[in-house]
Amino acid sequence: MDKIKDDRDGIDLKSAFAMVSHDIKNSLGILLKFIGTISESSEMEGCAGIQQCADMEYEVRRINNNLVKLLTLFKVEEGVYLLNVDAHSVKDFLDEALLEHAVIMRQKGIEYDIECDHDLYWYFDRNLMMGVMGNAISNALRYTGDSIRLTAEASPHGLTIGVEDNGEGFPSNILAQQNGFMNPESGFITNNTGLGLFFTQTVLDLHQHDGVRGRVELANRADADGGVFSILLP
Repeated sequence: MDKIKDDRDGIDLKSAFAMVSHDIKNSLGILLKFIGTISESSEMEGCAGIQQCADMEYEVRRINNNLVKLLTLFKVEEGVYLLNVDAHSVKDFLDEALLEHAVIMRQKGIEYDIECDHDLYWYFDRNLMMGVMGNAISNALRYTGDSIRLTAEASPHGLTIGVEDNGEGFPSNILAQQNGFMNPESGFITNNTGLGLFFTQTVLDLHQHDGVRGRVELANRADADGGVFSILLP
């Protein structure tokens, strides 16, 4: 019994978690390819189950993205994540971020628009920011009516990327307490574990320039129904 106990005490649970998470993520990637094939066939054949395919892909992709966030947070916590900040075309970045959700948007009849100067470039870690955008777009798709819009604009204060929807907008109590909404306990998003918010905050904390860190701002659209989730990078 003592030998068994000693062996168990020597298990590195963090390493085991990382290995199992990688394995699950790879399996989910294969599953997503299968779902994509089924979805394309369903669309071509006019299958009545197309909505179920869209819902299934949304949930599997959400699980996969959460695993990616966990693995990234694990690397940041262990001090082994190498921040890769470089200049990127913001328009290409936004196009790629939406492309990941293209099938779901098409199947659910959600229209989209991108407003961004083709010559706009900014410095950021593309992989980390893609995770932040994926979380923001996923939430917009959950609460929108039938459209979302991505915007990007540079100013002396930094780069502002907006994710807009035409749903019911943010509750007034959340808008009134912007300083605390990023805390998992805030209840910012119903049925959300807070992982997406924690990941977003961690990524934005890593993006600093002259002592200024990235941040998020919330607002409701002035010209129509819906909310605006704005990411500000220095």
